[in-house]
Amino acid sequence: MGAVIVGLTNVLATFIAIGLVDRWGRKPTLTLGFLVMAAGMGVLGTMMHIGIHSPSAQYFAIAMLLMFIVGFAMSAGPLIWVLCSEIQPLKGRDFGITCSTATNWIANMIVGATFLTMLNTLGNANTFWVYAALNVLFILLTLWLVPETKHVSLEHIERNLMKGRKLREIGAHD
Repeated sequence: MGAVIVGLTNVLATFIAIGLVDRWGRKPTLTLGFLVMAAGMGVLGTMMHIGIHSPSAQYFAIAMLLMFIVGFAMSAGPLIWVLCSEIQPLKGRDFGITCSTATNWIANMIVGATFLTMLNTLGNANTFWVYAALNVLFILLTLWLVPETKHVSLEHIERNLMKGRKLREIGAHD
């Protein structure tokens, strides 16, 4: 039953992203998703620190995990793929997307390989606080580096790249 709830949450939140991304833009949607993920992990870490003793607290902890999934599924999950395909010049798009995909899977492998070690070494609360802090870092990186490409054609983005514009400015109109 848990897998069904997680799967439905993931799918529904992805549909939220589809509805929001062209209205709000990639950067605000991505920022909101990282904020939701940071909040979910931060609250879960705090709950682990305080202790989860009552059934209602246990359900709330599950809700925080689902909140994290919502944040991921409405932002970093689908939008990273959109952004990575939009910001690559046509001539190097295949190689750029290959590098993006490899980086994504290496990051996934690092999280998967270190999660249990972090739990054993840092403890539950600190582990989730680390993930919350990483999401705060991703908010800052998104605000600083990620271009807004809403309603910007791939040709315009490529022209800006070829002009030598900074990555965060390639979605800007002349």
